Amino acid sequence: MNSIKINGKDRNLKNFLLNLLNSGIRVVKPNLILDKYLKIQKKVLLVNINQNKYIKYKNIEKIYILCIGKASVETAETINKIFKNSDLKIQEGIVVSNKENFRKVKNFKCFSSGHPLPNASGVKASQYIIKSLGNTKENDLVLILISGGGSSLLPLPAQDISLKDKISINKKLIESGAIIDEINTVRKHLSQIKGGNLLKYCFPSKVHSLILSDVVGDDLSSISSGLTVPDNTTFRDAKRILKKYGIWKNSPKSIIRHVKDGILKKKPETPKKTNKIFKNSKNTLIGSNIKCLNEIKNECKKLNVNCIIWKHNIEGDVKKVARDLVNNITSLNKKKPIILISGGESTVKIKGTGTGGRNQELALHFINYIKKDFANLKYTFLSAGTDGRDGPTDAAGAIVDQTSLDKIEKKKINFSEELDNNNSYNILKQIKSLVIIKGTNTNVADVQLLALLD
Repeated sequence: MNSIKINGKDRNLKNFLLNLLNSGIRVVKPNLILDKYLKIQKKVLLVNINQNKYIKYKNIEKIYILCIGKASVETAETINKIFKNSDLKIQEGIVVSNKENFRKVKNFKCFSSGHPLPNASGVKASQYIIKSLGNTKENDLVLILISGGGSSLLPLPAQDISLKDKISINKKLIESGAIIDEINTVRKHLSQIKGGNLLKYCFPSKVHSLILSDVVGDDLSSISSGLTVPDNTTFRDAKRILKKYGIWKNSPKSIIRHVKDGILKKKPETPKKTNKIFKNSKNTLIGSNIKCLNEIKNECKKLNVNCIIWKHNIEGDVKKVARDLVNNITSLNKKKPIILISGGESTVKIKGTGTGGRNQELALHFINYIKKDFANLKYTFLSAGTDGRDGPTDAAGAIVDQTSLDKIEKKKINFSEELDNNNSYNILKQIKSLVIIKGTNTNVADVQLLALLD
């Protein structure tokens, strides 16, 4: 078992990395950050948009609050605390969460919706939101708190597309290895509310969205498929992506027809930045992967542990990501021991029938490549989702070291066969290398921590 010396004492390295992960997650949890962005002074709501520069919402008649995404329950509970005993009252509050994080919240209409694949509950939630927003007036304020997962949780297919067909195309995209920006480009063009379209139902009321980013680069138009953000992608882009991953020809007929009609301008494009619906709308980023990584770095520095933020924009196929990480070790000329901090979101092309997730597969590919290139290196590697869920499993990811392959061999596990079958969970469970932290009520993509020892 690997250890690291901290302030003169040996610490279990596995536990240390898990503690670092948790410290990063804490700084992007709604219950710990929302009061920095929302304040109430008598009957004025103040929204912090940039280092204590506030927008003041005065003379508001009614306030509607939508909490959407994996962090929505904790967000709504925190909103209740902020508004408690204030002069401002919530006209209506709505929560749309994934099943794992769902619980009822006082003063909010709550929906448990489908993730990573949409379901009928999500359609009902979307329809309820539209109906509710239809009651808003010019002097009302719609406060929308968005976190990752909203794309799946709020499915409202275009009127000529069935939910069944929408689920089918989502599944194909997720399993194709497409990055999240590409998946969301398609989603936006098959939806009544994504790609800025949600604002059609709010106009002309004031809208302010507070957004927790789960995408690389923090592109607001991609997070939850840009519900309140102008969209610069087109139907042609959607078709190009579907063709790129070999999905177009096997797509449901309704989707092919809808996209073709969009290209021919028989269907309206997603709204662009000049559209009047954006006139009274603001978006503020409140948390991101880089904020999480910076906090981990700060924790290391407090403990006098050598560290660097190594990579902050990881994306693409897990095999390539693992290979690149190992290749980059060679170019490092840093004093050991050192913690290499990285983040982003890799993808997996599903070919098998096993159980696993991108972080679990990344960890296994990593130990395979590093064994070939650095057979004698002592290390511990952690890769985990900040939401506490990696794929359709109860694990957040995996934590492995230089002994992991030997353990797999001793268990007589067919490593290559299981990995080809996307059965990473089974491998890691048998060698007790899963990271289990349960749902975190936040989501800012994935974190990797690589400890290189002397």
